Amino acid sequence: MALNLLCPRPRWVSALDAGPEPRAVPAQGYRLEVSGGAVRIEAADAAGEFHARSTLGQLHTLYGESVPDVVIVDWPAIERRGVMLDVSRDKVPTVDTLELLIDRLAALKVNTVQLYLEHTFSHPGHEPVCGPADAYDAADVQRLREFCAARHVELIGQQNSLGHMERWLEHPRYAPLAAMPGGYRNEQGDSEPAACLDPGNPGSLALACELVSNVAQAFDSRWVHVGLDEPIDLSPGVWDAIFDVPGAEAPWAGVDNGAFCVPLPPSRRGQYLEWVRALRQLPALAGREMLMWADVMAPHPELLAELPEGVTLVEWGYEASHPFDARCGRIAAAGVPLWVAPGTSTWSSLGGRVANMSANVEAAVRAALTHGASGLLVCDWGNEGHFQYLPVSWPGFVTAAALSWNPDAPVDAVAVIAHHLTGDGSLAEATVRLGRVDELIRPGVPEAGTLASMLASPSVAPALAAGGMTNEMLEAADAELASIAELAGASTSAAPDASVWAEEVRATAGWMRLSVAMARARLGWPGAPDADDLAAEHARLVATHERLWLQRNRRGGLDDSLRRLGAAVPPGATEGNDGLDHD
Repeated sequence: MALNLLCPRPRWVSALDAGPEPRAVPAQGYRLEVSGGAVRIEAADAAGEFHARSTLGQLHTLYGESVPDVVIVDWPAIERRGVMLDVSRDKVPTVDTLELLIDRLAALKVNTVQLYLEHTFSHPGHEPVCGPADAYDAADVQRLREFCAARHVELIGQQNSLGHMERWLEHPRYAPLAAMPGGYRNEQGDSEPAACLDPGNPGSLALACELVSNVAQAFDSRWVHVGLDEPIDLSPGVWDAIFDVPGAEAPWAGVDNGAFCVPLPPSRRGQYLEWVRALRQLPALAGREMLMWADVMAPHPELLAELPEGVTLVEWGYEASHPFDARCGRIAAAGVPLWVAPGTSTWSSLGGRVANMSANVEAAVRAALTHGASGLLVCDWGNEGHFQYLPVSWPGFVTAAALSWNPDAPVDAVAVIAHHLTGDGSLAEATVRLGRVDELIRPGVPEAGTLASMLASPSVAPALAAGGMTNEMLEAADAELASIAELAGASTSAAPDASVWAEEVRATAGWMRLSVAMARARLGWPGAPDADDLAAEHARLVATHERLWLQRNRRGGLDDSLRRLGAAVPPGATEGNDGLDHD
C-alpha cells in the first residue's frame, strides 16, 4: 500500500495500524483526516500544522487527486531533528542550492539545519581569511533565515572557535595565537598545520569571542553552536598516536573501548573550562542556548559537573560501533542537556557507506531515546576536499529524518528518494547502490571508503591485497559501478536538479572505477588500462568535477579541491606523490 511510502512513516495510520486512534497530540503533532476528498487538520501548534500539510503533500505525490479516505495521527519522537552541513571544507553551496536542500528536508519534517563555519562567514575586518572562500555574508544568512522560518526550520550557525582554525592560523596576523606555533611535525616527516587557538592567550579568546558573537547576531537563532571539538594541538601525544610514531600509545585507547577522543593534560583542562565559560557569558549569547561538541568530556567526565548553565552537549560519533549509549548515559546522569550526532558516512568515501550509516544513525536514535536527548543532528562533513557529491548524502539525510521522527518504522531509502525527491526509481536506486559498492571488497579500510582510500594513496591497494583482496573482487566492483552509471543515465526524473544529480552519480561511479583501474595497475593485475588511458580518464574526471562543482557551489575552495584530486595521479603518469592530503 502506498501509505507505507510516507516519510517519516506516521505514528498511526487508520488503514494500516490496529488499535484505537491515539487521542493526545504532543508538540509538533497533528491529526490529518481525509474523507470524501475533504481535508481536516487538527494540530498542536503551527509546526504541527506545517507537518500535517507536508504529509498531505506526500499523499498527493503518491495518489494524485485520488487520495483515499484515511486518518493519520502523528508526532515526533525527538524534538529537534537536524542536518549539519559542512560548508567550510572547500565546498560552499550557493544559496539556491541550500534552499532546494532545505525545502526537501522540511518536507521530511527536519526542523533544524546547521551550517558548519570555520572561515566561510564574512566576518568584518577579516577579509583576507573569508574573502577567498566566497563566504556567506549577513544578507545571505538573512535570506536563508526567512526561507527556513517559512518552513518551521531553525537555521543555526556553528562557528568553530578553538580547534579546526587552520584557515585562520595560516595567516601571519593570526599565527601568534596558535597553541602549537608552526604546527605538528615529527621525525618521520609527518606534519599538520597549526589548527588550535591557544586558550591561555588573551588574544585568542578575543578572536573567538568576536567570531562567535558575529555568527550569533547574524543567525539570531535560539541556539548557537561554538564547536570546541578535537583540540588536538593541546595534546600533541594524540598527533603522535595518529601518525604511528614509534613508541607512541593512543591516549584514547582506554576510553569507551578505544573510541576516539582527545584527553587533555591537566593544565589544559582548566583552560578549556574557562574558555567554555567565557563563551557562555558573551552578551550575544544572553537568553540563548550554547551548543558544543562533547568529545572532550569523554576522557574527563569529571568536567561535566563544572559546565555552566545554558550549555547543551552534542555527542558525536560516526561509526557503527560508536559508544553512544555509554557516553550519553554519563552526560544525562550529570544533568547536562544532550543532543546526539551520527553521520551520513559520506566523507572520505566517494560513494558513501550505507551500511555503516544506517547502523550509526540507529544507535544514535536509540541512545537519544534512552537518555532523553532533545536533538539529533546528522552530520555531513567534507574532509579531504569535500569530494562527495550531494546525492551521496541523501540516504543519510533520509534515514536520520525518518528514524528521529518515528524510530519504530524501517527506512527504505531507495523508495523514499524515488517517491519524494527524484520521482524516478532508477536514479534513486543508483544513488543508494553507490553506497554499497565498497562492501564487495574485503578487507575494507576502517572509517573510510575502500575505493576512495585506494584512489588517495598508492600504498593502500598493496596492503589490501596482502590482506586478501582479490582481482575478482575488483571485477565485481567495476561491473556494479558500470551498471550504476547505466542506471543513472536511464533516469527520467523531472526533479529540478535531475540532470546534475544523474551526472553526479555517473561521475562518482567514474572516480570509483578509476580507483579500481589504478589499483590493478599498481598491483600488476589483469584488466588495468595502460598509463596513458588512466591519465586521460583522470583528466576527464577532474574537468567534470570542476564543471559539476559550479552547478551547485560557489567557486571558493574549488582550486583546493582540484589540487587534492590532482594529487591522485594514476600509476606511470607522475611519480613522487602521496595522494590526497590528510585533513
